[in-house]
Amino acid sequence: MFNGWSESGGAGIITNAGVSYNTFSKNNIANNRVGIDLLGAPSNNIIAHNNFINNEQQVALEGSNIWDYGYPSGGNFWSNYMYTDLFSGFNQNELGSDGIGDVPVILDKNNIDRFPLMAPITPFDAGVWDGETYDVDVVSNSTATNFYFNPDDGPFLRFNVMGENGTSGFCRVTIPKDLLWTEDGWTITIGDQPITDYTRFEDENYTYLYFTYNHSTPHIVLIQGTSVIPEIPSIITTAIFTLTTLIATTLLKTKRKSQSP
Repeated sequence: MFNGWSESGGAGIITNAGVSYNTFSKNNIANNRVGIDLLGAPSNNIIAHNNFINNEQQVALEGSNIWDYGYPSGGNFWSNYMYTDLFSGFNQNELGSDGIGDVPVILDKNNIDRFPLMAPITPFDAGVWDGETYDVDVVSNSTATNFYFNPDDGPFLRFNVMGENGTSGFCRVTIPKDLLWTEDGWTITIGDQPITDYTRFEDENYTYLYFTYNHSTPHIVLIQGTSVIPEIPSIITTAIFTLTTLIATTLLKTKRKSQSP
């Protein structure tokens, strides 16, 4: 996987001829003559969750590649994307925004971003738990900063959003299901205002929360669930309870025997 920041006078990312089955994800590819150079017919690469910003030519193409992770995960942010986000769903025909553009980005017939993101994606490091590294991704037209997550403090995460006063902001937050989850509903507040009209999308591994707000002063976004990693799984809890009960019973029997005449 290639990820990082690329800004140059030439090509941001250059692939070798015939390069296949690689993943290019979570890159800021900005202010290059060519964002990503795929000449030489590389194929079957995944190029998704990247920010293509103000490149003279966003991509140079040959071959056939994958440009999104499906719905609702989405594809890439393209700074020259000019369409709206009025609809949602796999076919983008259900009324209501979802942070994904209503019209796909057709680079050529073999290279289509079916689910372009409506704003840059910012991955936040949520830590390493049980040996696995977790990210929480935020797609937003606000500047998102100061991400905080610590399961020892409770089942929540927070970050700041800031934008031009008087404008509308939106966030699309991707949360791993085994990192933070809820048994009923999410509690979302921005500043001191509760957000009750958020939209939730899900796939096998992630929850996606979409909500809007008005920019004024910098806001703290607080997202609260009901459960958080690394809570002890119920099977382990049951085993510990059983073992504790067994030890207590054994000690009680031993005490009674020692007290017998």
